[in-house]
Amino acid sequence: MKKALLSLLVLISISFAQAQNVKFKKGIVYSNTNECLKYSESANVVELKSIDGTQTVLLKFIRTGVGPNEGLYTKVIFVEQNKSFTSRSYIFTKKLLVSKMIFDGLLTDCIYDYTKLDVFIAKYDERIEETLIRY
Repeated sequence: MKKALLSLLVLISISFAQAQNVKFKKGIVYSNTNECLKYSESANVVELKSIDGTQTVLLKFIRTGVGPNEGLYTKVIFVEQNKSFTSRSYIFTKKLLVSKMIFDGLLTDCIYDYTKLDVFIAKYDERIEETLIRY
């Protein structure tokens, strides 16, 4: 039992050591105090741009109806790559999205690594819109 507890504590400390500190302030996304991205937001859309403004990621919050059994899902669009995914399990916030992109290596040292984009999409895509179209 003590070994299991010790192992768990080591794993938790390793994950915290690798964690990035992501903050949003006045249109700038900071990662470990470095200016990383620009952002703007409205009620249902968050736009993330690279500092030079060449790469855009949109995060949309979409409600499928107004009743108590209707759902909310998020759609993440990588504009220049013309790729997107939808998720209901993870309701991505802007901070969660940036944190996941950093953790999965899609965003490294504030630069997008689009060689990892397909794996990132496969990991989180639930094809919500395909399901909605069928019904």
